[in-house]
Amino acid sequence: MKEDKNIKFKGDKEGYCNICGNYSQLTRDHIPPQGCVKPTSVELRTLTQYISKSSKKPTDSQSGLNILSICGNCNNTLLGTEYDPELIEVSKKVAGIVRVQHELGLSLPEKINLSVKPQRLIRSVVGHILAGKLPITGQPPISAPFPDALRNYFLDQSSNIPDELDIYYWVYPSNKQIVISSLGIGSTLGEGFISGSCLLKFFPLAFWVVWNQPTSFPISFTKIPKDEVQDLDGTCEIIIDLRQIPHLDYPEVPGEGRYIMLHNDSTFLAQPKKPKGFG
Repeated sequence: MKEDKNIKFKGDKEGYCNICGNYSQLTRDHIPPQGCVKPTSVELRTLTQYISKSSKKPTDSQSGLNILSICGNCNNTLLGTEYDPELIEVSKKVAGIVRVQHELGLSLPEKINLSVKPQRLIRSVVGHILAGKLPITGQPPISAPFPDALRNYFLDQSSNIPDELDIYYWVYPSNKQIVISSLGIGSTLGEGFISGSCLLKFFPLAFWVVWNQPTSFPISFTKIPKDEVQDLDGTCEIIIDLRQIPHLDYPEVPGEGRYIMLHNDSTFLAQPKKPKGFG
């Protein structure tokens, strides 16, 4: 990781969209969408500042984690109208289940099946991750196989998720919100190295998008089906595991035998000033 330093959380009002690459007026993307989590006053940090328990004063935001990074069409038409309603619906259903379990202490089944539209759900997750980085002034988004594959998938509604991508998910009972647009994870135990991945975490779910995962690198969580349904409105069932919940800092804070590589400016962590509920 790079040295701890102050990071800008506000960018230019005009620039190249992080998703489609067009130069235009930029709009603020709320991460996650407002229908999932009500925007509140939060403290913003980079992952490096969080891990190192930096003494630097965090940046305050009165309206949650929102980043000026994408054009109006990608934000309002594609994310807001086409894709986010599915992520919002799924999040609300899982949140209700998790709250019942934690707040009322009721005994629930170990696993619950949930019907989703995977193509819309995945595009919503991918879109907010792509938006989760300030554009570089005067420069279009960096072209590389991993981010290009995410952008092309998001923009082409007829395409299916690329074979190289896997999307893991799990229950995340925390009020911290995290978006990481580029994260490499390696192992000192001979398990290999994940050179490209990205992360979106907010109550009640975490999503980890992994590129070219080595078969020797174990990830013991469920994937969103990517081959069963190719139609945009096709449905399938996903399994919500209410018992197998990892440490709240997984996988961005490496455990024993693991290490991470990242650019500090590709990470945002938002935490309520006065935490309530979980976390």
